[in-house]
Amino acid sequence: MEKHSRSPTAVVLSALEETAWLFNLRGDDISYNPVFFSYALLTTSDISLFVDRNRLSTEALQSLSAQCPGPLCVQVEEYDQVQASVQAYAQGDVRVWIGTEYTTYGLYGVIPQDKLVESSYSPVMTTKAVKNAKEQTLLRAAHVRDAVAVIQYLLWLEKNVPKGLVDEFSGARYVDKLRREKEHCRGASFETISASGLNAALAHYSPSNVSSRKLSMDEMYLSDSGGQYLDGTTDITRTVHWGEPTPFQKEAYTRVLMGNIDLARLVFPSETSGPVGFQSNNMPLVKGMFTSIEPGYYQEGEFGIRIEDVALVVEAQTKHGAGEKAYLTFEVVSLVPYDRNLINISFLSEDQIQYLNTYYETIRQRVGPELQRRQLEEEYEWLRRNTQPFSRGTLVAASLGTLAITSLVSTLLPDRQA
Repeated sequence: MEKHSRSPTAVVLSALEETAWLFNLRGDDISYNPVFFSYALLTTSDISLFVDRNRLSTEALQSLSAQCPGPLCVQVEEYDQVQASVQAYAQGDVRVWIGTEYTTYGLYGVIPQDKLVESSYSPVMTTKAVKNAKEQTLLRAAHVRDAVAVIQYLLWLEKNVPKGLVDEFSGARYVDKLRREKEHCRGASFETISASGLNAALAHYSPSNVSSRKLSMDEMYLSDSGGQYLDGTTDITRTVHWGEPTPFQKEAYTRVLMGNIDLARLVFPSETSGPVGFQSNNMPLVKGMFTSIEPGYYQEGEFGIRIEDVALVVEAQTKHGAGEKAYLTFEVVSLVPYDRNLINISFLSEDQIQYLNTYYETIRQRVGPELQRRQLEEEYEWLRRNTQPFSRGTLVAASLGTLAITSLVSTLLPDRQA
């Protein structure tokens, strides 16, 4: 606030994750999210948290009043008084800073236009988005434990789908159960997407106990799931096929994987918006942020493919300097191998193959010891088997020729859906 060119005298926070992060409190008012209904008004002299006081534990109240009296003393106000409080504050000689992407219209409307200081995101949101070294270490650790749960799940599917024992709903419940058993886990981070065959082509499909397809050796299966841990949030998607995928399915999967790899290897200027999406109004990326890379292909009425990894924004090691603005790239922190049964290695470039092999070595080094520590020897063997280095062997991609590759692309792209 002091450094801002317009010298705002207050900041209003509406986004629930902003207040949860700023006051270091967690709740369960929203399913799958550790947040609570609240607002905050931070002025140059006071800190006000608008929340149902009855929702606060004794420990939470003590943490808020630990610095009283003093500049970090938090005044707990009634949740439904926020509009009146902001309106009353805005009558004085003040300037109120808001992040327009998250401020509710009810608060925006009571602040006179000449007293508004607007930016897309509040200073809390932009600060929260950049994780410090400790947070990065914790998030990496959460993804190791999460990988153990997903690997346990994929092995369980391999053993039970051929027996006809798994449907979409029971699969979703089982992976959620595996996560909850992990240290520091507080549940799923969203409703698990467990989709087989044509259901995988539906956006955000989730099964129910009254509508759930049985998983089959003859169909694609897409699992998109994540966990809320005390040290981080995870989100990972893997698509698998246990039988004999068609050549088109393998091509579609491999090209999605190629897109995933190329995005993960992307080098871009600091403060670029949306390199893992097509929206330009995203928060500009800087070192220390986490985002997700999740390309997909959806063939309506037949199958769906998505690969999703969480990635940390890191500084890129470039041959030439970039001046004052560093170049950035991604470090993938999701640690589960892709389905070898769906990869047509002949489509991949040497650089893409090298990336896969390096990534798989990272998985072995980071997840392998955790599996052994937990005495999950069968899962460890599954990991070892599924992270073997790729090699073209006798496959020579060049034999396809430029014309053949162009033809393959043309057969895929016309059917592509958002």
